[in-house]
Amino acid sequence: MKHLLSACMAVALMIGASASARADYFVWQDAETGLSVTFPDTWKTVSSNQPDEILTLMAPAPGDFAVCRIRTNEDRRFVVFPPRMASDVQKISYSTGFWDTYLADYDDVELYGVLDNTGLGRGFGSFAVADFKSDFVGPYMGRRAIASAALYNDRAYVMDCSTREGVFAQWQPLFMSVMGSVDFKKTHDEVITGNYRNFLKDPQMQFKLPGSEATNRY
Repeated sequence: MKHLLSACMAVALMIGASASARADYFVWQDAETGLSVTFPDTWKTVSSNQPDEILTLMAPAPGDFAVCRIRTNEDRRFVVFPPRMASDVQKISYSTGFWDTYLADYDDVELYGVLDNTGLGRGFGSFAVADFKSDFVGPYMGRRAIASAALYNDRAYVMDCSTREGVFAQWQPLFMSVMGSVDFKKTHDEVITGNYRNFLKDPQMQFKLPGSEATNRY
């Protein structure tokens, strides 16, 4: 069985300004890569026609069209580089140019910012915020997304979470929580090599978005 889905825990969560509530969470693990992620049990896994997409999650809010996806591909271009050089590799191959290519299939793309030296799970990578138009979930509409990419153990991993543009702020905290739960099968010691930090706890991820006088923090 390729995917392992099991009940994990009950935790309190808050979305936007709504009151906190209890929700059951699931842990999903990909047997091939060892990647795992935790998400609310009300979210549904759906099939995808993208060969590199190992998980697609739909939240139970039909009008919001909230979705998270995880994609992975082998990337052995840097196999000879030691783990301590992960930051340099990231800046070469998983920075702004990567996100320009990743978003190229969508219309009216606006890439608001890219943060280097972040990552996903145990991997060193980058974090991005963007608007675009697409019909990949629901009707053709404007969407806002946060996304994170990382290279770990010669595999590239990308996770993006997006909604209809006008409701994104309500989903942002939960999206960040789900992204922060991603983990990979450990293959080397990131602490000793100084490669890993939990960037999701960093308070200084800031982007200026249209229609807002304040700077948005992620």
